[in-house]
Amino acid sequence: MFRYEIGATVLVLKYFIENQEPTEVKILAKAPNTIKVEILSDGWFKRGSIRILSGDVWYAIGRIKEK
Repeated sequence: MFRYEIGATVLVLKYFIENQEPTEVKILAKAPNTIKVEILSDGWFKRGSIRILSGDVWYAIGRIKEK
């Protein structure tokens, strides 16, 4: 489900929620339909926390270009 590699910084959104701000995350580990991430922006979770996101609830909208 999540097509980006470990170490990528991406924006994610929750399914079926309108007018939400994307959450910036860094992918730490992957499993089928699940990613372990570090939260890089405030929003659904506290910045700096580590979370497991399921592809059934979350989807990636794009990569953040690395500087």
